[in-house]
Amino acid sequence: MENREYDEVSLNRYLTILEDSLEKKSRALDTLSEMCSKQEEAICGEKLDVDTYNEVTELKGRIIENLNQLDDGFTALFDRVFPTVKSDPHKYADHVRRTQDLIAEISEKTILIEAAERRLQARLDRLAASGRPGTSAPHVAPGTAAGRYNATMNGAGGVSSIFVDNKRRK
Repeated sequence: MENREYDEVSLNRYLTILEDSLEKKSRALDTLSEMCSKQEEAICGEKLDVDTYNEVTELKGRIIENLNQLDDGFTALFDRVFPTVKSDPHKYADHVRRTQDLIAEISEKTILIEAAERRLQARLDRLAASGRPGTSAPHVAPGTAAGRYNATMNGAGGVSSIFVDNKRRK
C-alpha cells in the first residue's frame, strides 16, 4: 500500500468520516439488537410465528449487508490514513480516543447480539426437539446474524493497536 501524507484539514475530515462510519455501525447494531428481540417475541411460549420470524430474519440480513458495506468503507479509508496518524498519534489524540470509544461500544453491542443469537438458536432447537405443532424449522439465512457479522469482521483484518485501548477496564 502506498504511504500518503495528508494535509491537516483533509486528514481531520477523513478521521471524522471514520468516526461517522463507526457511529452508523453502532446504530445498525442497535437495530440488529431490536430485530433479535422481535424474533424472540415471535417465539411465543411453545409456538413459533414462522411468518414474523422469517420477515425479521430477512430484515436482519439487509442490516448485515449494510454493516458489511460500512466495514468495507471503514477499512479502505482506515488503510489510507493510518500511516499518517501513526506517524504522530498525539496530534490526532481526540480522533483516536473517539474512535477507540466507538470501537469499544461496537464490541460490547456485538457481544450482546451474539448472546441474543445463541439464546434464539437454543429456543428454536428446544421447539424443534419438542415436535410441537407450529415449530417446523423456520427459514433462516445461512448462519446466524451475529455469526455472519463476526465472519465479516474477522475477515476484514484487525484494527490497529493505536485504536485499541490496552488499559481495558473490567
